[in-house]
Amino acid sequence: MKTVLYKSIPLLIFSLILTTTCLYATSYVISANTNWSAKLPATCANCTIIISSNATLTINEAVTCQNCTFEGGTVSMTNQTLNLQYSGSTTATSFIGTDLVANGTSKVIVNAPLSLLSSTITLNNTSSLTTSFEDDLTASKIYLNDNSSMMATGGASTPINLVGSSQIVIGSGSQTSSAILTVNGPTLNVDDNSSVSVGNVNNVFFDWASFKSAPGTGSGAAQTKSYSTSSSTMNCGSGYPHACASPYLYGPVVLNKSGVIPGNTLPVVLVGFSAELNSNKTITLDWDTQQEVNSNDFVIERSADGSVWNEIGTVAAKGNSATVTNYSFTDETPGAGINYYRLKMVDLDNRYGYTDIKVIRMSVVSNISFFPNPARDYVNVSLGQTSNIEMTIRLVSLSGQVMQEKKAASGGIVSFPVQQYPAGLYILTVVGTDGSRESSKLMISKS
Repeated sequence: MKTVLYKSIPLLIFSLILTTTCLYATSYVISANTNWSAKLPATCANCTIIISSNATLTINEAVTCQNCTFEGGTVSMTNQTLNLQYSGSTTATSFIGTDLVANGTSKVIVNAPLSLLSSTITLNNTSSLTTSFEDDLTASKIYLNDNSSMMATGGASTPINLVGSSQIVIGSGSQTSSAILTVNGPTLNVDDNSSVSVGNVNNVFFDWASFKSAPGTGSGAAQTKSYSTSSSTMNCGSGYPHACASPYLYGPVVLNKSGVIPGNTLPVVLVGFSAELNSNKTITLDWDTQQEVNSNDFVIERSADGSVWNEIGTVAAKGNSATVTNYSFTDETPGAGINYYRLKMVDLDNRYGYTDIKVIRMSVVSNISFFPNPARDYVNVSLGQTSNIEMTIRLVSLSGQVMQEKKAASGGIVSFPVQQYPAGLYILTVVGTDGSRESSKLMISKS
């Protein structure tokens, strides 16, 4: 008995070491624009990928990410495939304050639960997103532009949940867009101010099942409601480019807590709409029209949460045109944190339609400073007075290992002892609860 026990001990220790190694999460800090192949393995398991707010991680090869978390910044891909999986227990792939942009023929294949928090997925051209587990969107957006597509498969146990003013937008505003959302099995749950919008007569929402909504909570509140879209005759049949056929629902139409709401046809044909953050902290919106018929003006609207919108300016339209016309507007005073923008396109009869939504994140942690640098015994991080939010401060090695982590509110000073670390270059990262972040290099010196 003793002999067997002693011989089993090395095997047991090896098993524990192997298990610990497999469960260990590796952190990668992306502080500047770079390619995936330069910083991460093609198959990344248990990875936390921290991207600075002004940095883009470009996927330049076929990539598999198992049990991964993306925090901040932008992930971009063109004509590539991103496989998101779980390994071991069913673990969600999480995007926290991250923008994922897929161009060309890119494919995002999600074989794991998907969690989006204050994040945006934008599919352009003919790129696609397929999911086979539960999808949870909280204060997040999925944009299906051009001829892109999203397909959700599974059953009632793998729902699509939209909460916190989340949106799925089918169509980029162009009448030539044929983007489609296919829900094949899961239940779509649209909560409170969230919605799914279908842009035009060539955009499609495909779902045999009814979608559900919980308009309110508490005693006396309305019970969960169910709305069918499978036998719709809206925007199809005689006078439209498509015959009516179940379960195709054509736009313009919005699905929200009130049911299936008809939309308005856009008075112009839009071929481009973009938002860009300038070096002086202003934001410039640019858009092009391919055709205009009796258009009056463009009303620029901004929102802090994607739900409540305010007019911040207008630009006069050309009126009638069959050639490409360029327009531009600069927001001189964007708000701290996330800024949502859309155009309200108004014609001479006061009919109007909306474009898709563009998102620009202004860092609310931009007033961060730290001293001394180089540091020998300690480093102080001053969080400024930018916003009343909680911040997470991390000291990270260049290899991606999180050396220390602390949480604090804005307006304070956080100290990190550093005398125990080898001399060299480190990264200080400050992340706000809204997803904004700032990263800076810190030198630790022993001299």
